[in-house]
Amino acid sequence: MKSKRSKLFLVQALLVAFTMILTACGGGAADVPPGELTGTLSVLDWAGYDAEDFWVDFKNTYPNVTVNFEIGISDADIYAKMAAGNQADVFHPYTGWLQFYVDEGLVEEIDTSKLTNWDKVPDHFKQIGQINGKQYFIPWDWGFSSVLYRTDTIPEGVDSWAALTDPTYAGHISMWDDGPAAVTVSSYIHGYDETAITDSQLAAIKEEWIAQRDLNLFYWAGEPELVEGMTSGDVWAGYAWQGAYATLLANGVPVAYANPKEGRNSWVGMYGIRKGTENMDLALKFLDAKLAEATGNNVVNLFYYGHSNQDVMNGITDETLKEAFSIDDPSVLDSTNFTPNLTAEQRDAWTAMWAEVKAAP
Repeated sequence: MKSKRSKLFLVQALLVAFTMILTACGGGAADVPPGELTGTLSVLDWAGYDAEDFWVDFKNTYPNVTVNFEIGISDADIYAKMAAGNQADVFHPYTGWLQFYVDEGLVEEIDTSKLTNWDKVPDHFKQIGQINGKQYFIPWDWGFSSVLYRTDTIPEGVDSWAALTDPTYAGHISMWDDGPAAVTVSSYIHGYDETAITDSQLAAIKEEWIAQRDLNLFYWAGEPELVEGMTSGDVWAGYAWQGAYATLLANGVPVAYANPKEGRNSWVGMYGIRKGTENMDLALKFLDAKLAEATGNNVVNLFYYGHSNQDVMNGITDETLKEAFSIDDPSVLDSTNFTPNLTAEQRDAWTAMWAEVKAAP
């Protein structure tokens, strides 16, 4: 009798040990049906993207997982939060800022074999999220930056970024409140290499934007401010993303989106996973769902931004959106300036320069 009890105890102990090994290897979580999966995920994102429309595939697939959002107001703000030890599992930077997270060990490499929607992302988008040949970020939203203008007050049209510093439009210009963007605009106007701005060039750029303040009606931080100013007619020309253009077109405001002779700018939003997160499985599921169709359609139709899922972009039929993305004019990309990664020195110098512009007497 004693021998049978000992054998039974040994079998039970082995079963418990085997179960613990499976769980440690991730086998247990993988077997949980999506609708029964629980947990909490933290996301550091931009204002508006916390709305369920922009993570609807994840919410519908994993209804019992809680997603908590923290909002960043700029790339500089999001980077500062992550560098200071923010514990968000997932964060949302844009092109120009990616290298910092890799250099400072703030982001995990992504195992794309676990993303079921990865094959819907074009290779040129995938490559933007790669650093040193490794996939650290997945591309998500994208778009253009250019000069948006009212055709009734500027009937001659705009063919250069220099419109943002043109005294002809004094008191009716609105620039985005961003130092790197100001440096980029000046580099386009003057033919500077934006990846190698010299100290003397930066000094000249600073003076150019100090002079521009007398022409500028207001610096906008969020698109609604710009849209309101253009709708009222107070703003005639402004630095803008194509989302504002599409919104104004849809509202019947007489506007056009310039194809400057220097080329438009293009940016791509990325999602990364924080280095050391204990929620890697949930974070990967969140990123995969971000690439899914319903979420992508909402990005296009509600925010008027492009999405990295090519099936979503191929499905656009709305004429306003087709015009906003220049879908019928793929040649526009041939003259588009894609935002390069900044160095830490550039980031700090350009941000400091902009602060000095706004503080100048």
